[in-house]
Amino acid sequence: MKPHEIQGFTKNVQLEAPWSEIVIHHMKTALYLDAGEYEEAFLSQKEVVQSLQRFMPNMTRWILPVLYLFNNDLRLIATRADQDKEAAEGQRRKLEEAANVISKSFTYCITDRGPMVTSKKYGTYRMIGMLFRIYFKLKQQNLCKNILRAVKAADMPSLEQFPKSDRVTFRYYLGRLYFLEEDYVKAENELNLAFKECTKHHLKNKELILQTLLPVKLMKGMLPTKTLLSMFPQSRQIYSQLAIAVKKGNVKSFNVALTNSESTLIKQRTYFAVEKAESIALRQLFRKVFLVMGQNTRLPIAKFQQALNFEGMTIDIEEAEWMLANMIYKGYMKGYLSHEKMYLVLSKGDPFPPVCQVASQS
Repeated sequence: MKPHEIQGFTKNVQLEAPWSEIVIHHMKTALYLDAGEYEEAFLSQKEVVQSLQRFMPNMTRWILPVLYLFNNDLRLIATRADQDKEAAEGQRRKLEEAANVISKSFTYCITDRGPMVTSKKYGTYRMIGMLFRIYFKLKQQNLCKNILRAVKAADMPSLEQFPKSDRVTFRYYLGRLYFLEEDYVKAENELNLAFKECTKHHLKNKELILQTLLPVKLMKGMLPTKTLLSMFPQSRQIYSQLAIAVKKGNVKSFNVALTNSESTLIKQRTYFAVEKAESIALRQLFRKVFLVMGQNTRLPIAKFQQALNFEGMTIDIEEAEWMLANMIYKGYMKGYLSHEKMYLVLSKGDPFPPVCQVASQS
């Protein structure tokens, strides 16, 4: 059967609106997909979604599973259609178009004024998850702000009343959004909640959360345990050596591990965050010098230069002095520099504050 023959085939099918129209477009979508005509399948699936949307004001909460299925299929088909065009055009036009259609489904959910017990508002966060997934794929994260403003302005049930899967997805993308804005405190909070709520049966999703959560932890000097990394092989491959290097103050090993994982971290958009952890490795190295020198609070800058040279960082004494000044400025060390005598004078009380304390103040 050809897609254009569907109309005649279904003319005797007696279904109430909008189901007769939906069935016709659904069958067309299936036939186009079977023929590998993804662009036509997308247009047909868009008709499926829009046919349902026209009747959304008259429907209650029972329609939500159908709404999820139709909209997610639209997203998947749009992605497939764009894959065929992407090499030639370098754009994802169908996915953008799908986002516009799905955003209307989101609007029908969040603006529902029916009784809360039957309200379509309970579909809001599932639709948000679909939209955020598209926006991140398209690198249009700025559009997430419009969604968040709409949620803040709406009379919504608390997030805890929504299904766990919806909560985890929302918090994951919200955490990533905060991460990209360099609001690491909020990012860590949302990602922690997402990781804890994500069940042990969904290890792939938990590892996805760790891609952003571990860099935040690393910047605070909070290193992943061997037990944790043993459960997540991709995270272990990236962070095992990095964590060991930070803990031991081995700056050379840290930079080697960072270089080895550079392409993966760039793809995950976490490279620059992980790179910041070098400051903690330096702090650990300088603390080693302090301990080796008998915890003397007056130390020649040349001693730190020697330690840095040992780590493969061939620098002159002026650069070593600048690095120490930077550590003091960031709060990783307490003290001052005597440029005239080329000495570091450390505070007698807590010269190396805990890293987590420094990170929380920055």
